[in-house]
Amino acid sequence: MLYYAQKANASDTVTREIDSIITQGRTAFQSYMFLRSAVNGVCIVLDGDIQSCAADEALYHEALVHPALLMHPDPKSVLIMGGGEGATSREVLRHKGVDRVVMVDIDREFVELCKRHIPEWSAGAYDDPRHEVRYEDINAYLAEGEARFDVVIGDLVDFADDESPAAAFYSPDFYARLKSRLNDGGYIATQAGPLSPATMAHHNRVRKGLRDAFGGVQSYGAAVPSFYGLWGFVLAGGGSAGQSAQDVRDLIIERASERGMTLPATGVDALANQFALPALLRENIS
Repeated sequence: MLYYAQKANASDTVTREIDSIITQGRTAFQSYMFLRSAVNGVCIVLDGDIQSCAADEALYHEALVHPALLMHPDPKSVLIMGGGEGATSREVLRHKGVDRVVMVDIDREFVELCKRHIPEWSAGAYDDPRHEVRYEDINAYLAEGEARFDVVIGDLVDFADDESPAAAFYSPDFYARLKSRLNDGGYIATQAGPLSPATMAHHNRVRKGLRDAFGGVQSYGAAVPSFYGLWGFVLAGGGSAGQSAQDVRDLIIERASERGMTLPATGVDALANQFALPALLRENIS
């Protein structure tokens, strides 16, 4: 029997039993492994960290995408940063009013691996005429053009320390550049690491970067079982400054009803309630 061990935090390690390794190797940018688990189905590992598992990827991707799109009164154009599995695009394209999606991912080889090994995750997104893929560094994309968007979704890799190259994707300067690409009233939502009272540093760094750029932010969290905990996200822009969790909850439910939007993995009510974080977490959010 094969086992895969991953450091969860400074003191804990998660060990996973593996049925089989589908493929593994290294692209020009990162190491990868596609493995199969009896409980979680196909799982993707990048640079040693679990990114998504078939059993619950929809819980993560619905939480990442839909709050920002439902908070926006009429989203037409969406920028996705990262998202190589295609599941983020799948969720964005469920919004019938969206007519343009640009996904920027630096790693073409990884995207092709996902198309080959997990095509059901993208559910045809790569063939949708509304969907464009750009294989380049997001910084280069932001520097080279002037296209503006109603919503930006950040599905970029997490980072362990400030020395990591990925840390730059969560900095105030980066968010300021993104803000310049948002239309008036636009929103940005990004994954923001695990939510745990003892390990809030990364989440708080994301909050600070977005708060410095946008003024107001909202944290929320989704239970993703294969991540062994509550996963954090941050929403900024639009009218998020000064809104309460109850305000956000009510608006998400109202907009989902108006647009006939259902969330098969999460459910609209549960998604809306993700903004009501436990008191112990709120005490550690800065």
